[in-house]
This record gives sequence, structure tokens and C-alpha cells, in this order.
Amino acid sequence: MPNLLYFDIKRNFSIRRIAITILAAWMAIFFFSHFFINDMQEDRLLEKLSIGIIDEDKSQLSNMLLANFKQNEQFSSMMDLKIGEYDELNNKFKNGKLTALVTIPKGFTRGLMYYENIPLYVKISDAKPLKAIILTEVLDSYSDYIQSVDSATLAAYEILSETDIAKQTLKKHNDLFSIQMVTFALNRNKFFSYQKIDTFPATNSLTYFISAILCLAICFLSTGIIFTLYDDFKSFTIHRYKMLSDNLYFYTASKLISFSLIITFICSIISLPIIYKLSISIHSALYMIIQIFIFSILYLSILLCAGLILFSENSSALFCNLFIFVLGLLGGNFIPLSLMPKTIQNISYFTINYHVIRNLLQTITTTAYLNYKFIALCLIIIIFLFEISCRLLYFRIEKEGGDLCEIN
Repeated sequence: MPNLLYFDIKRNFSIRRIAITILAAWMAIFFFSHFFINDMQEDRLLEKLSIGIIDEDKSQLSNMLLANFKQNEQFSSMMDLKIGEYDELNNKFKNGKLTALVTIPKGFTRGLMYYENIPLYVKISDAKPLKAIILTEVLDSYSDYIQSVDSATLAAYEILSETDIAKQTLKKHNDLFSIQMVTFALNRNKFFSYQKIDTFPATNSLTYFISAILCLAICFLSTGIIFTLYDDFKSFTIHRYKMLSDNLYFYTASKLISFSLIITFICSIISLPIIYKLSISIHSALYMIIQIFIFSILYLSILLCAGLILFSENSSALFCNLFIFVLGLLGGNFIPLSLMPKTIQNISYFTINYHVIRNLLQTITTTAYLNYKFIALCLIIIIFLFEISCRLLYFRIEKEGGDLCEIN
């Protein structure tokens, strides 16, 4: 096995091919990252909404409510409250530093307790319409919620007032009940409905196309295993090896590992200047190399299995190149998925390239990221395809007394 592995590495390690591949990858990264540089600048929808609060009420209850809002983790993760005076906050609002300006009028909290309709004064900036819509919907939903609570409190008060309960006791009950209900309404924890979005992290064009070109390099370099396999068929190398050792598992493993080592080496050289430019940590770089090695074996296993199923070198090469082109187109190697139609984005999720690019991208942008679930799935697929490839090799050699089948 070591000798076979050394032979395969030496045979497929072409300095000229490696130099051309690295140069082409650098040129592709430079071209695509600059071509899409303006299209990849993303204005995040869910960044914090800055809201200025002018508390003219200055009551103990209003201070308590504002303090609770600021301490609420779910609320503070979405909205940044800035409490201050009118002149200061109004200037910030005019300069576009605040999404909205909310004024709590005098007697507002007392009005909530005694069913007086004292509205808040709200000014929402139209500079960013999407944020304005979100904030308007949040405030409207809260208004409806408080009205419901207010109606329930009023109904309870009216029912109690029809009994023979003393007015002073009724007032105490109403005050206590109103404070508890209003506080609960304004301080409820679930402000937003959260739904996890499983997609690419926000990034720039350079970082995106580093991952995309690395994935594309892995794909096209993996096609070399097809030509090596059929060269061994034509020269009867596999037959001679089988005469020496009946274990073709070592032969198949040598092909996969040797090509994976070469591909990982090439991709590492491609990544070196990028790692330096982006100041990627050593841990992230190591994790990226590990993933490239595993992804290389995955693509090699797929193409090797396809090459053995198709009994012709030309057919295998044509199929594999077409397969890689379609994967690259749907997987986001040529055009960023965020710029492609929604239909393509939905289909892309089911391609290998989508997940390979996504994992490489997250490794680059996140400190020492490794998706263990996806890696485990890749290893399972590799083992499954490895077994099938070995059985196909035995079948190809033994069929018709060892003669090969229509090798062009």
C-alpha cells in the first residue's frame, strides 16, 4: 500500500499542471471578486433598530417599564433604546441616527390604569422603508394587545362595581389589577417570532469566491481520477496488480488518497495569499485544509464510481464534466446564489457544491468552524461509494474471463 500510494502521487504530481491550476484559480478569484464587488454588499435587514425615547411622564411606573425593556434580552437584541431629552434625540432623528422617536406624554401610565386614551407620539423615519414597516407592525401589534388587556381590565372593574364592594376597596383592587396587567402586557417576553434561516453567512465578494473557486478546483481536479483509471485499464496495470494481490481495496484507496493529497496541496497553495490577506487564524486554516481533503475524497469517490459504471473513457469524461458544470451552475460557483432566482436557490440547497461552499465560507468567516454533521454525512457517503467502486472493479476485471468491456 505505501509503495502504491507513492507511485500514484509521483505519477499524478505534474508541476506544470499544478502551476497552471493555481494561476487560473488566482485569476478567477481576482476577476469574480471584483466583478461582483458592488452586488455582494448586503444591508442586513435585522440589524438593531435605534429608537429614541422621550419620557415626559417621568413616573415611577414609566421608569420601571423602560428599565425592564432595556434589560429584556430578546427586545434589546432587536432594538436599541436611547432615553434622553427632546432636543438631543430630535437632532439625532433628523440626522438619520434614529429609526424612530417615541414620546411618552405626561400621565400616560396613569391613563393606562384608569382607561384614559392618552396616545404615544411616534415619529418613524422613512429613510429605510423596510425597517419602518417592521417597527410600525410591532407598534401596531402592541397597541392591539394593550387594548385587549385594557378591555379585560375595564370589564373586571365594571363587574366588581355592580357588587356591594366599597369604593375604596374597588379602587385598590383596580389599581393593583391594572398595574399587574399593564406591566405584563408591556413587559411580555415574546416580542418577535424567530425562525432560523439556514443559508450562507453575510460576506463580501472576495471571501465568497475564495470558497467558490476552491470548490470548483476540487471538482475539476477530481476528474483526473477517470483518466488515470482508464490508463490502468488500457495498460493492464489493474490486471497485473490483481495477479500480485487479489485485494483491490488497497488499489482503490491508493487512488482516492493520492489524488486527495494532491488536490489538498494545490488548494492550500491557492489559499495561502488569501489566508494572509484576510488574517485567517491558524485553527481556521487547519480546519479548512481538513475539509478540503474530505471534500476531495467525496468528489473523487463520486466520479470514480460514475467512471466504473460507464464502460467508456469518453462517456465517463463527458458525463463527469457535464455533471460538474451543472453542479457549479446550480451550486453558486459562477454566480453568487444571492443574485440568482429564488427557484435556483431552492434547487441549489440539494447540491453538493452548495454545502461545500457554505462550509468553507463559514470556516473562513468563523473562528475554527467545523460542521461535524455534514462531515459525518460525507464520510458515510465515501464509505458507501468506496465499497461500490471496489465491487465494480472486480466485476469489470472478471467479466468475460478478465477481458475489458468496450474501452475507447
